Amino acid sequence: MVDGNGLLHPRGFGLACHIGVLTDLPTVGVGKNLHHVDGLTQSRVRELLQSADSPENILPLIGDSGCTWGAAMRSSQGSLKPIFISVGHRISLATAIEIVRMVCRFRVPEPIRQADIRSRECLRNNR
Repeated sequence: MVDGNGLLHPRGFGLACHIGVLTDLPTVGVGKNLHHVDGLTQSRVRELLQSADSPENILPLIGDSGCTWGAAMRSSQGSLKPIFISVGHRISLATAIEIVRMVCRFRVPEPIRQADIRSRECLRNNR
């Protein structure tokens, strides 16, 4: 799991793809911000999430070309800001979504959240 996008990237190849190809390991991209690609904008995704009847709070991100770039997911009850899941390398979007759902206690998936917490603590202690 990578704190950055995979296919959901202006060049179609974000950090999750790059790391996956270099290591030849399956990777999932999880972004906190939406890259504007193929007609997908923050306001359009917000409108679609509000009008979606999905109890899972998952919305496939399908661009103007018909390509599925990833998925937006409200990872916790009452969360207004979605996270953006995309394929990195050697994994399907359905599997990527399922993995992210299993490790979301808060808005940000727990592995990424813990990495953020620990890296900030390390920086604080080494000043």
